[in-house]
Amino acid sequence: TPKEYHSRLTCNRANIHAADSFMSKSVLWELYEGSLWRWRFHPREKKQTAAMKWGSLVDCIATTPELVDSEYIILPADAPERPTEAMKNAAKPSASSLARQQWWADFEPIVNGRNIVGADDMALARQAVKMLTETCQESADIFAKSKSQVIIAGRALDVKCTGLVDLAPEGEDFLADLKTAHDFSEEGFARTVSTFGYHVQAGLYLALWNASFPNDQRTRFKLIWQEPEPPFETCVSELSQADIEAGWLCASVLIQRLINTTA
Repeated sequence: TPKEYHSRLTCNRANIHAADSFMSKSVLWELYEGSLWRWRFHPREKKQTAAMKWGSLVDCIATTPELVDSEYIILPADAPERPTEAMKNAAKPSASSLARQQWWADFEPIVNGRNIVGADDMALARQAVKMLTETCQESADIFAKSKSQVIIAGRALDVKCTGLVDLAPEGEDFLADLKTAHDFSEEGFARTVSTFGYHVQAGLYLALWNASFPNDQRTRFKLIWQEPEPPFETCVSELSQADIEAGWLCASVLIQRLINTTA
C-alpha cells in the first residue's frame, strides 16, 4: 500500500548502497535544496501540514478507494474537542473535562491508527474527486484507463531508486501525477514545477519505468492540477521534453554527488 511504501522503502543516508536503502525523488530534492552535511546528519523532519493532509485524502479516494475505510475514520459531528494536556493533568478536573476525556478514551480504540477526518471535509474531498474523475473530461479520461499507485523500482547509476506513480494509463506513452495548485496560469504551473522539483520526479520516474518495462516504454509526463478548495478547478498540463531531460540530469548529478562522497 502507499503507506507501506513510504514507511518501508526509505533511504539509508549513512550508506546509500546498503541493502535496505532506496533513493526517492523527495530525498534527492532535499539534497538539492540544502547541504550534503545537513542532508546526511540532520534530515528534514516530515511534518504533515493541512495541505498535505488534504492532498493525501483526495489522493486516497481518487487512486485507492478500496483503502479509504482502512486509512480514515470520520469524526462524529457531536465529538468534543480533544482534551488538552492541562486538562489531563489537572488536580481537580471539572465534570465537563472528565466527560471530554472519557469520550476520547472510548473513541481512540475505534480509530486504531487511522486518520481522523471531519464529515464535512470528507464530503468536500469526494466533491474534489468527482471533479477529477467525472467532470473534467481530460482528467477523467486518464483516470478511467489507468492503473494507480504503481510502485516502480530499479537502479540509477547503480543506486537503488523507487517511485510511486499516481496514474499509469494503459495503451499510452505517458505517466501522470496528481498535484495541488493555487495559481492556474502557465507561469504559476512553471513556478510550482520548479519549486517542488516535479521535473526531477518526471525524469526519474520515466527512467525507472522504462528500465522496468522494456515492452511498455513511456516518454511523456502529465500533471493533473487541482485547486484545494471549491469549486476544485482542475486541468491537465504536460511537461516538455526539455524539462524532463533537465530533471533526469539533475537527478543523475545528485545521485553521483552522493556516490562520490561515499566511495
